[in-house]
Amino acid sequence: MQSAASGKTNAIRRLNKHYLGFIVIRPIHAAPLGRTVMRWYPDDERYKSTPRVVEPAREYRVHLAGILLTVKGLAWQQQDTGVGACATIGLWTMLHSSAFDDHHAIPTTADITRAAHKRASLGTRMFPSTGLTLHQICEAVKEQNLAPVISEGDIQNAGNVIGFSKERFAASCASFIRSGYPVLVIGKLGELGGHAVCAVGFRSCAPPEIPEGRVCLQDSDVEYLYIHDDNIGPSVRFKISTEPNSGVVTLSPDAPPQRSKNPRFDRKEKHYNQFTPTQLLVAVHNDLRTSPDKLHGSGIMVASTVSRVLQTLANQTNTPGLGLALSTRFIKLAGYLTNELANTLGANPKLLGQVRMALAEDVPPMSLHIGVVRIGLDNSTPLIDILYDTTDSDRNHPVYAHVAYSSFMKPLIAQLEKVGVGEYGVCVEAF
Repeated sequence: MQSAASGKTNAIRRLNKHYLGFIVIRPIHAAPLGRTVMRWYPDDERYKSTPRVVEPAREYRVHLAGILLTVKGLAWQQQDTGVGACATIGLWTMLHSSAFDDHHAIPTTADITRAAHKRASLGTRMFPSTGLTLHQICEAVKEQNLAPVISEGDIQNAGNVIGFSKERFAASCASFIRSGYPVLVIGKLGELGGHAVCAVGFRSCAPPEIPEGRVCLQDSDVEYLYIHDDNIGPSVRFKISTEPNSGVVTLSPDAPPQRSKNPRFDRKEKHYNQFTPTQLLVAVHNDLRTSPDKLHGSGIMVASTVSRVLQTLANQTNTPGLGLALSTRFIKLAGYLTNELANTLGANPKLLGQVRMALAEDVPPMSLHIGVVRIGLDNSTPLIDILYDTTDSDRNHPVYAHVAYSSFMKPLIAQLEKVGVGEYGVCVEAF
């Protein structure tokens, strides 16, 4: 430490390598843990093929004795029951997301509570806060010059929403988190009543085995979410399960296997009531006007059409058919051109350069955020990306371009356009 404080580069580098994060201690006896940012624990080798996805994480800088330390994560704090109930804490975490790095100053929990009561107080007192309604949460989001997006559960009983199916819940959470947006998960915590937590990451799943002629959502089999829960702590691993009778999703803490054999670190299991999500709420940029359900529906329609065409060709040539995997997400155009294309085409630098130049020169100017529908094979090999404009309403959902990663996708999409099955914008060859 002293060597680092003396300005020795190697010591500073070594200190940063082992820096785990920080905790702000508050003078609140019942809830002393204030802003807390902890580094993600390293991935186990056995999870190499299914890495953790934590796009909302951002870099925090700490100055200690003149030493600059950095840690990547997302802030968490205990619920103090004075100015912040569980939904307030979850919303506060959401506003720390990397997606908003260039957008705004992060409000305090007291600011969020005031914003929530500004137009939707409904006669209740502001402090101490006993919790926020869904309408108040939405108002608080809008006060930050952002737009609230709500996804309701798709399983009903007697006309009332009782929860989510596994496919819709897992795919929706994964889509938002891949886009850099944390998800406020609202539901019921056993017999204790309403509760809200913030999903900040998930463990990606192995490529699904898809029957020929079928379309499956890429992330529908996600098993684990990483959740900031003000009752437990930051980045807690929760397992996604389903009720055997209703099929409704439930969440429960499920810690990874303990590495240390030291008895001092033995876990003390605590009872945690089963959490049943009923709604998802995400704060997005105001210029992102396309709803996730619309992008998802467009992806399903295109993928189903492509699947039928491929199955017909397979039947005609007496060859095995293909199963298709579908994923949808929102992403900044700059992020797509840099990281996303590099991850997909990085093994071929020349092709990567050609695709980037074609998107910059041949495609009309695109919006700050784009909707990406990716269709691929069940072994995660991409076939095509369809790039949607996100600045218009769901009624008008134009496409800027499609990036064809396989040679047979170019004539297939051209044929679909010829017979009037959609318009897919400029074709960019990536093969």
